[in-house]
Amino acid sequence: MSTAARAAEPAEAGALWSGPYAGALLSYGRVAGEGAGGALLVGYGWRSGPWALGIEGDLTLGGFDGRAQGGRFETEALGGVRARVGYAFDRFVVYGAAGAAFASVEYARGGARDGATHFGWTLGAGAEAHLGGGVSARAEFLYVDLDRRGYRADREVSLAPDGGLARLGLNYRF
Repeated sequence: MSTAARAAEPAEAGALWSGPYAGALLSYGRVAGEGAGGALLVGYGWRSGPWALGIEGDLTLGGFDGRAQGGRFETEALGGVRARVGYAFDRFVVYGAAGAAFASVEYARGGARDGATHFGWTLGAGAEAHLGGGVSARAEFLYVDLDRRGYRADREVSLAPDGGLARLGLNYRF
């Protein structure tokens, strides 16, 4: 009987981190302003032995505002697409992630406004725990580095957003 149980383990363990998933995240950090936001996430994972591989994308809305160069920067949306490589054991996976990032930012000063979209890269690490059924919880940290863009609002200014995000979330695997 123990041989049968051990034979079933790899199939169950492989299924934990394989297939499509969607989730929601709460973020706090500083990228073109400090604040908090909510995100939606979609991804797909593959499991091969102890390795959990995947690709995921997310979009964070709201809450990242800052003052600089005499005006106010407001991040309207922040997102990215990342590859994920992790090591899975039991009901957990620890992972690193890297990929492309973007942010839609608006600058306001003296009653004038201007907006731009920044592109760049992101790098991070995290851990995810299977809670039961198709639900898992995750905690991660991402560093985001975006390109420099100019804004014309009352005067010409430029911004090259970068910084870190701490994120907590729940995923559901289909």
